[in-house]
Amino acid sequence: MNYVIPDSVRNFRDYFKLRASPREVAEALGYTFSVDALALPRSEETLLWAETLSARLTQAQRRFSLVNETERRELLLAPVVFEIGSRYDVDVRWEYDIQAGPQLKGTLDYLLEAERRLLVVEAKQADLVRGFQQLAAELAALDLLTPPEVPVLYGALTGGDTWRFGVLDRATKTITQSLTVLRVPDDLTELLQTLLGILALPALRPQ
Repeated sequence: MNYVIPDSVRNFRDYFKLRASPREVAEALGYTFSVDALALPRSEETLLWAETLSARLTQAQRRFSLVNETERRELLLAPVVFEIGSRYDVDVRWEYDIQAGPQLKGTLDYLLEAERRLLVVEAKQADLVRGFQQLAAELAALDLLTPPEVPVLYGALTGGDTWRFGVLDRATKTITQSLTVLRVPDDLTELLQTLLGILALPALRPQ
């Protein structure tokens, strides 16, 4: 029996509460779901500033408990978004409201826009499994609101110290969850290069 999104779902955050798998949620929204190794675009830029950011994030993990979402957002997630938004030509929308349907509406945690868009969802309780249900719903909403000439939509789910990417191929209506989980600060350079690659940002000239 096919899964049906219950009437109790009124906004994006309600998807996290569902007792369903990301696959069931994606299929209920009209998409095929897969888990695979994603060949995400990556910047080849040498990020000299990543070392300073890494030290800051490491210090936060050593000195603070990071047991609640506010701490993880302000000490681990926001610094990454801030560095990209302040160093590059990126439009960062924070707590951005959209509405694409009765069950596809709510607030996007972060929407980064440059040459391409990147949706960033903060996973409640740092749960990258149930959190992907919410990411899938938000990608589906963006699919309905994005011009048809855009072939792929990108999303990232993060608990602050962990990141997992998702991609919506609009031609095949497939949402793919990455097999790879990037960890902060160990994989910070790879994470930053992936974020910049997705946004298709040109490399900064050395100062």
